[in-house]
Amino acid sequence: MQPRPLPGQVFIRPGIDDRPDYEKTLTPEAKAALRRLAVQQKPRIPEASNERPETQAARINAGSGAPLTAAAHLDAAVPNLESAFLDLRDPMTAPDGTKPTKSQVRRLTAGFALGSLLFSVPMAALNVVLVPQFVSRLAGVNRVTDLAWISAAGIVLTFFMNAWVSVGSDHTYCPLGRRTPWIIGGTALAAIAVAIFSACDYLQVAAAFWLIAQIGYAMVAMALSAAFGERVPDKFRDRADSWRGKGLAFGQLLGIVFAVAATPHADASGWNGTTRLAIILCSLWFIVAAVAALLVAPREPSSSYLPREKVKNGDFFSQYRPPKGAPKFFVAFAARMFAVAATTGIAVYQWYLVRYGLGDSAKTLGLSGAAWTIVAMALAAFVGSFVAALMLGRIARLFDDSRIPAVIACVLFIVAAALPLLPMDRTLSLSLYSLIAGFAYVVYDGTSQELGLATLPDVRSVGRSLAAFSLTNTFGALLGVVVCAVVIVMTGAYLPIFAVAMVCMLLAGVLTLPLK
Repeated sequence: MQPRPLPGQVFIRPGIDDRPDYEKTLTPEAKAALRRLAVQQKPRIPEASNERPETQAARINAGSGAPLTAAAHLDAAVPNLESAFLDLRDPMTAPDGTKPTKSQVRRLTAGFALGSLLFSVPMAALNVVLVPQFVSRLAGVNRVTDLAWISAAGIVLTFFMNAWVSVGSDHTYCPLGRRTPWIIGGTALAAIAVAIFSACDYLQVAAAFWLIAQIGYAMVAMALSAAFGERVPDKFRDRADSWRGKGLAFGQLLGIVFAVAATPHADASGWNGTTRLAIILCSLWFIVAAVAALLVAPREPSSSYLPREKVKNGDFFSQYRPPKGAPKFFVAFAARMFAVAATTGIAVYQWYLVRYGLGDSAKTLGLSGAAWTIVAMALAAFVGSFVAALMLGRIARLFDDSRIPAVIACVLFIVAAALPLLPMDRTLSLSLYSLIAGFAYVVYDGTSQELGLATLPDVRSVGRSLAAFSLTNTFGALLGVVVCAVVIVMTGAYLPIFAVAMVCMLLAGVLTLPLK
């Protein structure tokens, strides 16, 4: 038995140590009364990625074929009522609630730029060179129609995957965060599917695994766009978006150069200098890209603590619902759709154009005629796009009406598309087309996005409206692939696809005139 403490030995803190235990002292009626009087605070559910304007703008720039538009630093910003610049919140705080340090902001910028660059390398190599080579070896004379249905199926599948991944990643709750698991899973799926695709000897089986690889890449691309929209603070988003666009553009150039350099014996079926070996290297490249991007960028915060919300059936495709009471939105939609069709149709079949439409001439710098031509086109397009990105801000400020530079860019693109149809050196004409068209398309893409934003009636629903506007990439690519395939099959030649591009861009310019 312990002795009682002396007076003053134990200090009782008033209101703390002598406070009663309300769970024991209060009656059930008193507890119920307190619950009625208490303020019920519901935790804020994070904004869905399909409603975030920055995410949709990143998707539009990445899928439009002109990623350098993001590097133009246009004065017309995407309106977002959730921006910290519109209230007293700290613009250093990211939309997901985190406040990165100065070094973490640099890592975020470098991580997204590096991830965009590394992931775009294998996709550009596969889409522009390796898959057309592989389809040509398996399909023979039916190469155009087979590539057309494979490309069209991939476009449609990517559309459905974007809707599914955007909702699925929003409702992912795990210690790795909401986007990182999809980047890891998509990379693994794409790498495995591409590796199996390289070993296929039957066209239907190869097409199935190529579509599976596109599912994996859609998981990665959508997760990266959503992460970019919510992890980068408002103060640094413009700079980060610029570097992300530069990474995408430079990665596409590197991918084409890598593909032609790795396939000196593309028509052979072995593993030495053939398409198979290059595809295997692309499979490994996916893994390297994911590891590098996740290591450079700061780790994504855990999403386990976030409030849960059930997935509704309307969440998947409601994001693509166009705005009501905006008739000019559909005009801007059609204009940009035809512009995307003009560039996509040529991009899909350009390897067949230089390989079978022009003939495989003598080697230049160790590359065959087709390989050298495709590299020259890629390099010229990159230079033209980069120059346009540097000048786009000044060009836009020269005119009070954005329709003027947009229409001028359409005319310039039509002139460029007419060059390969003239009796001149094919490599030179295609290089000049790529240079001028690359410049014109970036100018049109930047000004048309500004015109498209001006048609939106409600600034509170800009995110969903931009999601609907992003369908111009899907419908435009589908239109370009199908129409150009029909023209090639009917004429038996590849050069008429430039006439198709001229008509599409002419329609884009005509539809741009009513916009303001």
